[in-house]
Amino acid sequence: MISIVVPCYNEETIIQDFILEIKKNIVSSSYNFEILFIDNNSSDSTLNILEKKIEDLTHSKIICLTNYFGKESAILAGLDVAKGDAVIIMDPDLEDPPEIISDLIKFWKEGFDVVYAIRKSENISLAKKIIKKIFFFIFSIFLKKNYYIPENTGDFRILDRKVVNHIINMRERTRFLRGLVSFVGLNQKGIPFDRPFRKKGKSKSNLSFLIDYGMDAMISSTSMPASLITRFGIFLLLIIIFIFIFVLANKFLSSPYQGFSFTILLILLLFSMNTIMIGILGEYVVRIYNEVKKRPNYIVRKIIDNNKI
Repeated sequence: MISIVVPCYNEETIIQDFILEIKKNIVSSSYNFEILFIDNNSSDSTLNILEKKIEDLTHSKIICLTNYFGKESAILAGLDVAKGDAVIIMDPDLEDPPEIISDLIKFWKEGFDVVYAIRKSENISLAKKIIKKIFFFIFSIFLKKNYYIPENTGDFRILDRKVVNHIINMRERTRFLRGLVSFVGLNQKGIPFDRPFRKKGKSKSNLSFLIDYGMDAMISSTSMPASLITRFGIFLLLIIIFIFIFVLANKFLSSPYQGFSFTILLILLLFSMNTIMIGILGEYVVRIYNEVKKRPNYIVRKIIDNNKI
């Protein structure tokens, strides 16, 4: 059996279309499927629609969370419940085309433990493209060389059961699925596809969300930004020593510069760098604080089971 995990949050405009498409693409398959919808405490009629339409899918469940815990926690809730030999993770906005499911399963059957979808093209704004390019550039610098997170990928992928078991054993609060999958390693493969334009509803991935998500991804995957603080401090110290020697030489060997502009600029530079360094450390401290509280990643209000045969 293959499980399909679908995190949902305010998807009332598209969820019916998704159910029709997913049913059309799995009905002719020789595999048994279970569909797991995780409702992240939607404020619209997403849950009501799911409760009515779930009868169209055999072996399906709705996992209702008590609050909005974020997409990563919703995915974890689905993985915890999934019983399949492999698990497919996908969004319900149809930007992850259900027709790609057969290709994911094909390569999984060939022996790959992880098969992820690579976006050859996608219709997004220029600002989002720039932010993603900057993120992956910085991420590739900070990430250890034995970890690999390919560019232009999302959460749309199939995971073998042994990969799922490893991931659900990682209970950290600040989660980044692609980073966790990279950490597990094993045999992975990417397949390209053209990402279709979202036909209905609005994307949840606005600029603010992307920045926050990128920060979580960076900090949960590597400690290199904090480690760079020490190295940058040494670099600044060398610059200051060089400037000090230059100022002394200028004072005794030629006419000294008048005014304090240079001194003020240097002070402002050091002050701004100190602020950035403290901010980086603060981001790690906040996440450490969230971890030591040991609160659950999510809380389930109820599970609606449509286990028809």
